Amino acid sequence: MTTANGKYMLETVASKVLEGLDDVLRVMQRAAEEIAIGKPPEEIDISGLPLYMARSKEDQSGRVRGVVYAMDYDQYMEMLDQVATNSGLCIEELTELEVNLPQMEFGEDLVTGGFEDFKGICVERHNQCILELMEAVSVLLQRRGLSVACIPDEDVLFYLPLK
Repeated sequence: MTTANGKYMLETVASKVLEGLDDVLRVMQRAAEEIAIGKPPEEIDISGLPLYMARSKEDQSGRVRGVVYAMDYDQYMEMLDQVATNSGLCIEELTELEVNLPQMEFGEDLVTGGFEDFKGICVERHNQCILELMEAVSVLLQRRGLSVACIPDEDVLFYLPLK
């Protein structure tokens, strides 16, 4: 996706991903603004979203430093794939699978070795396009003042610091 057309396509898809996150981002922004003007976090309407208030361990006052939204990693990846597919960018076609077979285990009584103690087969998915799309989404979020962190197989964290 290093061509100019490819980059434009990624930016277009990333913009559509942000449109899908717009409700969440709006609630986060409103919560951050209300906390910044002194409203207690318990009184803020978060529209049923699982928002978290980030506090610094070093700050003994317990002051809120930012607003965090956690999305399931698989849900985030599914959203990226769905938006990309609807936009004509088929992520699945660009996925490469790498299969790692277990190493043979050599035991005391085995001359040639065997698979008695094998740990299993490992299949890894590699997709440069999805990584570039995630980067494009991250850049757009940074322009809005947010940070995003992906923890594979766990969560995607969206962080909005207070101003």
